[in-house]
Amino acid sequence: MPITPATLSVTDDGTPYAPVYDDVYHSRAGALAQARHVFLGGNGLPERWLGNTPRNHFVIVETGFGLGLNFLATWAAWRSAPEDARCRRLHFVSVEKHPLQQADLTRLLAPYRNELPPELINALTRQWPLLAEGMHRLEFDQGRVILTLIFGDAETALAQVAGRADAIYLDGFTPAKNPDIWSDAVCEALAKLSGEGTTLATWSVNGSLRRRLTACGFDLTILPGFAQKREMLTGRFRERRPHPYPAITSGTQPGHALIIGAGLAGTATAERLSARGWCCTILEADTLASGASSNQAGVIRPLPSADDNILSRLTRAGFLATLHRLHQLESIGYPVQWDACGVLHLARDDAQATAMQQAVSALGFPADLLAWRNQDAASALAGLPLAAGGWWFAAGGWVNPSDYCAQLLKASGADLHERTIVAALEPSDRGWTALNTSGQRIAEANIVILANATEAPRLAAPFSQALPIRPARGQTTVMPSPPGPAPQTVVCRHGYWTPAIDGRSTCGASFIVDDINLGLRAEEQAENLAMLRNMIDAPHRGWPDADAEHLGGKVGLRPVVPDRLPLVGQLPARETSVIASRSRAARTRVPGLYVNSGFGARGILFATLCAELLASQISGEPLPLPKDLVRAIDPMRYAHKKP
Repeated sequence: MPITPATLSVTDDGTPYAPVYDDVYHSRAGALAQARHVFLGGNGLPERWLGNTPRNHFVIVETGFGLGLNFLATWAAWRSAPEDARCRRLHFVSVEKHPLQQADLTRLLAPYRNELPPELINALTRQWPLLAEGMHRLEFDQGRVILTLIFGDAETALAQVAGRADAIYLDGFTPAKNPDIWSDAVCEALAKLSGEGTTLATWSVNGSLRRRLTACGFDLTILPGFAQKREMLTGRFRERRPHPYPAITSGTQPGHALIIGAGLAGTATAERLSARGWCCTILEADTLASGASSNQAGVIRPLPSADDNILSRLTRAGFLATLHRLHQLESIGYPVQWDACGVLHLARDDAQATAMQQAVSALGFPADLLAWRNQDAASALAGLPLAAGGWWFAAGGWVNPSDYCAQLLKASGADLHERTIVAALEPSDRGWTALNTSGQRIAEANIVILANATEAPRLAAPFSQALPIRPARGQTTVMPSPPGPAPQTVVCRHGYWTPAIDGRSTCGASFIVDDINLGLRAEEQAENLAMLRNMIDAPHRGWPDADAEHLGGKVGLRPVVPDRLPLVGQLPARETSVIASRSRAARTRVPGLYVNSGFGARGILFATLCAELLASQISGEPLPLPKDLVRAIDPMRYAHKKP
C-alpha cells in the first residue's frame, strides 16, 4: 500500500501533535523522561541486557516509532552501559504507519540535542529510509545496534515479523483515537513474537487492552505512571504452547563458518557473518569474483509491478539493502566503485508505457524510488535521443561487482583460499569437513554455506534434493566510450547499457539456460549492439560492428531456478524413505548446511539482502524480510519436487 507520511503541527507548548489522530506524540512532561520511566523502566532495562556473560543479542519490538525517541533513549542507555557487560547486538524492531519525512524528523529532533548525544540523532536522520512500504534495516555503532523499521499497518505488518522479542514497547496514540494499534490482531501478533519471560510495558491501562493482553498470555501488573498519568502497565509472557514460528531458534553461537564460493554471494555472506562474530574461511575454485561477479558493471534498480508481487517486493528490498550496504562500506573505509547516476527502464511499446504509468500511480512510491519520465525527459536524463519514456529510478545506478566483492572481503576479514576445488563435504564431530579430489581434508568448520552458484547442487546432492539450480550463459559487450556513445545514466530495455566507466561502456546481456560455453560469440555481440540501437530514437552512425576488433566482453554463468527466485536458508534433508511423512520431512533440515544462491541475473540486488537474511537465521535474530518473502526463497519449497 502507498505510505502516507505524517502531517504534523505542534501544541502551544511545542509538543509534536498529529492532526489525523488529534493527539500528541508523547507526554507534555517530556518524551525522553517518559521513554525512560515507562518503556525502559517498565521492561527492566538496561539491567536485563547486562551480565558477566553478555548475551549475543537482545530484541525489542515497538508498535509506534513516531519521532524515534524511544529508540534513541534505548540506544543511549545501551551505549552508556559497560561494553564488556552489555549485549553484543541490540535489535530494535518498530512499525510505523505514517512515518515522518526526513526533513520533518530532522527538525523535530533538533530540540533534543542537549538531552541526547547529537551523533545518535545525526546517524538516525542521515540513514532515514525512503518512505516505501516494507522492512528497512538500518545499522549503527559499527553494526552493533540494528533498527528494523517497518512502514505499514501494525495489524498486518507485525504478523509478518519473524523473530523473538525480549521486550515490547506498546506505544501509539491513545486507544480512543487510534484503536487499530491496540487491537486484538496486534496483541495476538505480539504474543506470537513472545517467549517465556518476554516483558511488555505501556503507558495505557485501558480495560479492553488489559483483557486482550491477558487473553494472549501476558500476566499484567499496574505500576505508578509517568507525570500526569497516574498508572502504567507492565506484563510478562507465559509460554503455554510451542512457538508459532519455530524456524526462528535460539541461534547458533558464533564459531567457524566455511563458505564455498568467492563471488558476491560468498563475500556478502562472510561480511554479514563476521559482523556477528563468526570467523570465516572462503574456498574458491578459481579466483575472487571470477564468475559472473567479474563483469565490469551491474545495475542497481528494483523491478516494480502494479500488483507489487513477490519478485517486486524482493527486488525493492534488495535494492534498498544494497544502497545501504554500499554507503555503510564507504563509511567504514571500504569504498566500492559505484555511482548513483540513476536508471531508466524504457517502455517497449505504447501499451507497456500506459501500464508503467498506472503502476507508478498505484504504488505511490517516493519519487526517488520510482517515477515516470516521458520520452523527452528521459532523453534529457540520458543525454541521448531515447526511443521511449519509462520508469526513472533516481536512486539507482551501477556498481563494479568485482570491486564490491573485494571490499566485502576486506570488511569481513575472511581467510580466502583461491584455486581450491571442493570435491565433497562430510559431516564431522566438529561440524563439517571439506575434501579435495584426492579425499584429503581441506578445511573444517562448524557450518558450511554453499555460495558457489551452479556448483552448489553437486555438493548438496548427498544430503538434499532441494537445489534445482541450472546454469544460464550471459555475455556482455564492452565498448570504448569515447569514441563510442554512452548514456549519462543506466538505460534498460531488453537489457542494460551503462555510462562510460573508466573509458568503457558495458551492455548486455544474453541469457541462455544450460549453455556453459564460456567463449565470446560474435552473434551475441551483435545481439547486444542491436539491443542498444533499439533503445535510441535514431541509430548513431559509426557504431562498431559485432566483429570489430576493439569490442570486448565477458561471459559468465548465472545460477537460475525454475521460479527465478533465490535459494536462501538451511537445506532440507533428503528423504530416507519413499513412505516418509512429507510433513515430518518438511521440518527436517541438514544440521549446519546452508545455501545462498539462485540469484540469476540479479546478483547485485540479492547478494547483501540474502546474506543478511541467512546470517540472521543462523544467529537466531529477527529476520530482515517478512515471513511470506522468507518462505518464498526458502529451499524447502523444492524439498519434495522432482528434479
